Amino acid sequence: MMDYKFLKTRQVNSTLWVEIHNPPVNILTADICEELFLLIKEVEEDPSIHVFILTGGMEDTYIFHFSIPELVNITKDNKKLMLDKMFRTRLGAALVQYNQTFTMWMMDKFPWYEHFILSLVKRMRGFSSTLFLVYQMHRCYYAIERMGKITIAAMNGTCCGGGTEMGTCFDFRFMVGDQGFTISQPEIVVGILPGGGGNSRLPRLIGKAKALEFMLTADLWSPEEAKKNNLITDHFPKKDFHAKVQEFADRMSKRIPIAVKEIKRTVHDGMETTLRHSLSIEMGGTIRAFDNKYSQNALQEYAKIIKEQIEEPKGKRGTVAENIALMQSDEVISRIFKG
Repeated sequence: MMDYKFLKTRQVNSTLWVEIHNPPVNILTADICEELFLLIKEVEEDPSIHVFILTGGMEDTYIFHFSIPELVNITKDNKKLMLDKMFRTRLGAALVQYNQTFTMWMMDKFPWYEHFILSLVKRMRGFSSTLFLVYQMHRCYYAIERMGKITIAAMNGTCCGGGTEMGTCFDFRFMVGDQGFTISQPEIVVGILPGGGGNSRLPRLIGKAKALEFMLTADLWSPEEAKKNNLITDHFPKKDFHAKVQEFADRMSKRIPIAVKEIKRTVHDGMETTLRHSLSIEMGGTIRAFDNKYSQNALQEYAKIIKEQIEEPKGKRGTVAENIALMQSDEVISRIFKG
């Protein structure tokens, strides 16, 4: 893998741990987003990695929030680009918004176009750092969300602002639960809004009413509150945290990659369209999964288990739970991936 300034990686079994290092409190920056984006592109091409975990590389430190100096620049950059004037009229706002929607759609569909736009805004950074910030942040968060791997945010410290928004992009979120750490979305306190996707992803994750409450009150949720409101998956004591997250990752690493990729694609794309079209997207994912050799091996192995445990048992007939557990055993998994 490439060498990165802010990221350190280590692979454990089929899991890649990625640690953020930006002392003293891991402030999130556009440069960190760029490094994460590039790393994700590397990971996508590595078949030995099934699970991607992001955590803080310093003790009791995850991601504090986004860089305030970079956010302060947004006002003057908006004036340079005349965006402040454009958004004072309904027509101007509509033109900019629809142009942005089309640009993001093109970047989603065509990697070469995404590379072109990110290269362009990076070259323009001296004139407008905000363009680089916005595009790189959104593409980084989108890349996390759409990874064809299981993704986990291992929050080993307090998380707020941009860190919370990034967390909503992961499949699973775990927090250290016994050190007084909190998670929040406090942008309203300084008169701005969660502009890194918080307004869009939080309602989809925890529901509109709770998302509005979370953002408008700027309350600091404890791990217990965050779990209760479905913002995180679970929390563990500090002494067990890494072991528990790794245990969960090892379990998830046994999932067949094509099924992971297509389930995630179908859910994310299906949430953005009608039920009718969502079912069509699901059909495409199903066809691609059935066309995969590992899925075919898994179905054949499961057919053997059904025959031995249910249809022609030599002893006590197996239960559904026992059959599923057997399918996830190391012995069966090794047969699936060797076939």
